[in-house]
Amino acid sequence: MKLGAKIIVSIMIFFSVMFLFGGYVLISYFYEVTMEREVEGAIEQYQYNKFVVQANLITRGEDWFKGAADGQYDISSMASDMNGTVAFLAADGSVLFSGFPAKTELSVLFSEAEQDMVNYRFMKINNRTFLLTTGIVAHGEISVYLITGVDVEKIQDQQAQIIRKFGVVYVAAVGIGIFLIFCISFFITRPIKQLTAATKEIAEGNYGERVAESGSDEVSQLAGNFNRMAEAVDEKVQELSDSARQKEDFVANFAHELKTPLTSIIGYADRIYKKELPREEQKKAAWYIWNEGMRLEALSLKLMDLTILNHKDFCLQEVKTDILFQELTADVEYLMDTKGVLLDCTVELACIEVEYDLFKTLFLNLLDNAIKAGAKHIQVTGIVEKRAEVTCFTMQVKDDGNGIPRQEIKRITEAFYMVDKSRSRKQHGAGIGLALSDKIAQIHGSRLEFESDGRNGTSVRLCLKCRGD
Repeated sequence: MKLGAKIIVSIMIFFSVMFLFGGYVLISYFYEVTMEREVEGAIEQYQYNKFVVQANLITRGEDWFKGAADGQYDISSMASDMNGTVAFLAADGSVLFSGFPAKTELSVLFSEAEQDMVNYRFMKINNRTFLLTTGIVAHGEISVYLITGVDVEKIQDQQAQIIRKFGVVYVAAVGIGIFLIFCISFFITRPIKQLTAATKEIAEGNYGERVAESGSDEVSQLAGNFNRMAEAVDEKVQELSDSARQKEDFVANFAHELKTPLTSIIGYADRIYKKELPREEQKKAAWYIWNEGMRLEALSLKLMDLTILNHKDFCLQEVKTDILFQELTADVEYLMDTKGVLLDCTVELACIEVEYDLFKTLFLNLLDNAIKAGAKHIQVTGIVEKRAEVTCFTMQVKDDGNGIPRQEIKRITEAFYMVDKSRSRKQHGAGIGLALSDKIAQIHGSRLEFESDGRNGTSVRLCLKCRGD
């Protein structure tokens, strides 16, 4: 059963039971109160009739009742002065006078009568309900049983009418209630149905599905949380998709990077083995084999570095920036002179936490990448600045090389990814240097930020927490 149907059925059962119970209580209370009033009125009528009987006994004497019992006197005139339907019975149970139908059985009332007590009971007479009050009227030696009857069938009819009207009201109320509850249930469950449809779409792979958010109730909050969850799922799926694609590219590029030097090594080795070559050609072939072997060795070492960085914890130590960059620039001075590249390094004084060997590798990779891009002037700067209430040391490496196309920037830290593959291979690049550098930056709690227009050089920034000095 659907949620809307459950809501309708549950609410209707509850309110139907409560409505019926309330109607039963009210109708029963009305009937009991009305009957109590009738009983009080019947007793008052009996007391009045008793007074009339006693007055006749006093004025006419006991012989008059004895004669009435023998049929000598007619006491119907006395009955006409009384209220309700009456009957007189002698002490032996014989009927002196009865206003009730001839077949009315009065012996039951006769047996229940007591001295100085008024008894009452309900009795069906000719398919009508009567309230009968019974008592003993005594004067001297004469005792007469007095029965007074009041027709209460109208009360039964009233109760039946009330029950019928209540039934009509009950059916109308239930019908209107079902309609109203259906409308309310529709508006309540509509957002849930939208959520259900959205979850189905997401389950089928449409991760961009979202639901409308309106209001501030719990269902709206659920819709908002669902949208945020869907966005998170979409991001994770995209990340997994990118990761899978990167792995595929990694395997393909790795196979390609192995294939080229291996082809050269096998070709030159086969040439040396099968042919008698002059000394110079042998040296040239051997040099190619050595060169490609060194390239494979460098590739394997960098892959090993990436693997180690992913599975090892490193301890960062605090160093002063002036001393650190003085040592780093001294280490690359010979390389810069050899390549004919001008290196400017200007940093502000601060204390930063680094793993020296890893940071040096990152620094050298950034410079090497700039040189391979054809840079003739590299500028290294370091400034202390505030970022989100945290003091940071921002290092920037800026070159005047060929630059990186903007659409390629987001992929340059992927392993084996090269913007210019032919140029990189000529310079023995494998596209791992920046991937290694970005991993080192992550170990230092940061990321590499690249900026380039694809023509006028590249700028790389790295932000590290620090304290001024």
